[in-house]
Amino acid sequence: MITRRMFQTRLVAALAATSLPLDLAFGATTGTDDDALWLNRLTFGASPTARAEIASLGRPAWFERQLTLPVSDPGLADRLARARLRIAYAAGEGDSPSWPAVDELRPLSLLQAEPAELVRLLIWDEGKGLEYSERMRPAKEVAAAALIRAVHAEAQVREMMTQFWHDHFNVQALREPTLAALFPPYDAALRDHALGNFRRLLGAVAKAPPMLYYLNNADSIASPANENFARELLELHTLGADNYLNDRYSTWREVPGAEAGLAEGYLDLDVYEVARAFTGWSVGDGRWLEDGAQAPRSGVLHYVARWHDPYQKRVLGREFAPNRGPMADGEEVLDILAGHPGTARFISEKLARRFLADDPPAALVQRMAEVFSATTEAPDQLAQVLRVLVLSPEFAAPPGKLRRPFEFLAAIYRASGAEVTSTENGFLWQLVRAGWRQHDFGPPTGHPDRTQAWTGASTLNRYVDMALGGLEDGFDGARADLSPPLGPDETLYAFSARHADALVPGAGAEIAPDLIEVFGLDAEAPADSIPSDDRQSLARAAVAFAALTPTFLLR
Repeated sequence: MITRRMFQTRLVAALAATSLPLDLAFGATTGTDDDALWLNRLTFGASPTARAEIASLGRPAWFERQLTLPVSDPGLADRLARARLRIAYAAGEGDSPSWPAVDELRPLSLLQAEPAELVRLLIWDEGKGLEYSERMRPAKEVAAAALIRAVHAEAQVREMMTQFWHDHFNVQALREPTLAALFPPYDAALRDHALGNFRRLLGAVAKAPPMLYYLNNADSIASPANENFARELLELHTLGADNYLNDRYSTWREVPGAEAGLAEGYLDLDVYEVARAFTGWSVGDGRWLEDGAQAPRSGVLHYVARWHDPYQKRVLGREFAPNRGPMADGEEVLDILAGHPGTARFISEKLARRFLADDPPAALVQRMAEVFSATTEAPDQLAQVLRVLVLSPEFAAPPGKLRRPFEFLAAIYRASGAEVTSTENGFLWQLVRAGWRQHDFGPPTGHPDRTQAWTGASTLNRYVDMALGGLEDGFDGARADLSPPLGPDETLYAFSARHADALVPGAGAEIAPDLIEVFGLDAEAPADSIPSDDRQSLARAAVAFAALTPTFLLR
């Protein structure tokens, strides 16, 4: 039978085929065809439907269609409506339990819930009698839906961009109820704006309760303001660490451009001033504000004027007058940062790193940044920037990035025609073992996006586990019937090769003979000469062997 050691050997062979040291081996070229290259980079994996569509339309037309697909997807909505996720907990303690025991498969009913409905999970006098799992449920539903969307959504480019923004604007949603309860609207906002205008996206993020909680701005009050959100807004969300100039200049006037009203980069002083600008941006979660005053129970941003620092400020050299209207200081900060050339370069480079290479060509990044800056008012600004990347000559470069764990698992499911059936979110635990925490990554940086971060021995062993067990029922990810239908007079060799080719066209000729030998079968025997369960095992092995080839591992 197929053993784990065989799969580890297959993975090592895949790395050795690149002719580079193990930890750097993923920069090698493979024989990936151009259509597959686009699908591997711009989707969660090449499915049979996607291969047929891109072959029919041609790559540019396929890409343009992807950019214009609406957020709404009736087929995906139907899948999400039919999905079930288990929730189970014991009865509350005491003589009179405050809640009964629960163990049921429940629909993903909170994905579309209104914030005012979700916020009740956080309010004690309304939410008492709710077990902890109920409070965490909204984020768990988003996590369950993430795999369904990645595998089955038609708008694959939008879903890829949504995952990109989840890393860029990271929130550790599964850490605690305040982050989990209002997470579905946050996920929806990132998806809505994924290919739209960056300033609108940035504003939606800055006002989102999960971000306000995660980076402590919901409690930021004048004198002193909490700096967490301000620092990450500058360092991670907009200008980037390369534009942090505190080690070069001691006063704001020294920074080039500052005296003209737009400094090239930021100092610690700018962080403090930005923090002051966002004081009072809190959450309508029913919180106590002062004697006789509570925040509304809206579940959305609530501006607390008495918490705001109203005095004059200076951000990146621009003077802010005192005593302006509600939220005017924070809105102007977002305007400045969204239109800053440093933000254009930072976002463009991150996009190129995500979709092309760890170290993208500087000239390409510059062209993307120029379009970013020229389209700051355009409703499809981000789509235009992505178009520069995808239609560039540089985009034809050979594969060089390793699929990250979530993408690797989703790609196996898409290629094999699997149906996502997770009812326990068990796949999340499998991904955690590989270092991937969907909507639960702790640092605000989000998951790393350089290949070397995913090439440790422990992580690579988990790739073997995903290839070997991802289609097994016990994995709690997806289910695929890999046995029927059989082709006319299909042999066991052809059957094995067909399933390997589904992941990597042409790989079956190499993989099928090894499998036939390992299983002790007659290559020319009819496929229906062995029991259906054995055919399933043979097919899963073919899928797994193909998944551990350089062509599939790399994108």
